[in-house]
Amino acid sequence: MEIRPLEELRAADDLALAFNPYGLGGRMRPEDAAEFQQRQIADCDLAAGVAAGTRNSFERLRTAFAYGVLCYDVYTVVSDQALLVYEQALRDRFMEWCAGTITFRLTQGPDVSYTVTSYDDVKKRADRMTRQRAQLVVATHAIEFNGMLHGLRLWARTAGLLRGRRSRAAEDALTKLRNYVAHPSGHHVDTPVGAARTVRDLAELINQLWGQATPDGRLYPAPVRREIAVLSWNGSGRARMEPAGSLAAPDPTKDRERDGYQHVVVRAIPFIPGNRWNDTHWAEFDTRYETTRFPTEYLWGPGTREEARAWLEQERPEGDSVDFTDRVFLVQDHESLLPPMRPAVAAGLPGDKRFGVWHAVRADFPDDAYAHVRGSNDGGAGHARRPGDCPACSAEVLGSGSYDKALHAAAAVLGPIEAVQLPSIRLPLSIFWPNRP
Repeated sequence: MEIRPLEELRAADDLALAFNPYGLGGRMRPEDAAEFQQRQIADCDLAAGVAAGTRNSFERLRTAFAYGVLCYDVYTVVSDQALLVYEQALRDRFMEWCAGTITFRLTQGPDVSYTVTSYDDVKKRADRMTRQRAQLVVATHAIEFNGMLHGLRLWARTAGLLRGRRSRAAEDALTKLRNYVAHPSGHHVDTPVGAARTVRDLAELINQLWGQATPDGRLYPAPVRREIAVLSWNGSGRARMEPAGSLAAPDPTKDRERDGYQHVVVRAIPFIPGNRWNDTHWAEFDTRYETTRFPTEYLWGPGTREEARAWLEQERPEGDSVDFTDRVFLVQDHESLLPPMRPAVAAGLPGDKRFGVWHAVRADFPDDAYAHVRGSNDGGAGHARRPGDCPACSAEVLGSGSYDKALHAAAAVLGPIEAVQLPSIRLPLSIFWPNRP
């Protein structure tokens, strides 16, 4: 090994300087590169209640990341170590959750409980109980648990600490990467971009384990803000969305321009150019079907612009925040596959609208639920038909069969479902959902 002088160790790595805010290109000044790279993870702060061991390991990652400008290989080291902290966080959270006692359900006989003081105790006990085909008791469920990463992930999901259907796929990817790092078969190199993404994902997962969602998060986003909006359309197929505030004062020009329009008032994600949460399907709003990407709540209409203004002035509805993950949808297959529906809306359907095969599916977005049912009907791509997580997509099957069976499967997750009956209203644009009845 060549012994390098301190001055050389202090010099910036030329390869690290090539990563700038615009991608790969001209080299940055070392001072600018050091600040730029640190800012990539500067806001990845952990929740107040995170276990000390996990917190210390994570902060060590952030400290080491800053030195990547001096040694490009540090980014690979940070990325690899972050994947190992993934399992440490699950172990630390498990110890807090079990509070010193774990319970197993035997195939025959009563449940048995054991005192544990460290995760080594948990692992040893889990190994023995696995040989007896015993399962770990988590609330009202019993799951397979051998103390390894797979069992920890299953526990965290069953305990409700991790959420979201699409984030499950990210957890699968993190697990595969972690296994590759723990059992390497060759040399690999990561980039500053990849290392920063891994650290950010780890921060989101840790915070979610300790009950804190991430504002504007990629894996476990916090609830998004909905505002009061007015959707308008005319007989020519033109549709518009505008904030309710634009109707606060009469505008003769707009009123004349939209004289031939119908208007409905909804609570929806506002359309802001460049916003990652924009609902690109807002113009396909339908009171019966979930045809918008994010939950859009019907409040009033249809009516004229003046009537909408009068209702808003009288009722003064306010915006709210909504969690769009882990939603439950009912998908009806009668003559053709229909768009997903909220269980409460399905519960209010008249008897002559309940025919066909129904599917209860949990997904983050309605198109995810629809794609799963369509894939399972086609018999391809390995989509699950039985209840459980689908191995081929970001959906969970809750139940299928008759209308009553599917509604019962939804109620088993949501609790009692109160039927709602809404007027049949749909905007004219039908690009993504062209087969709506």
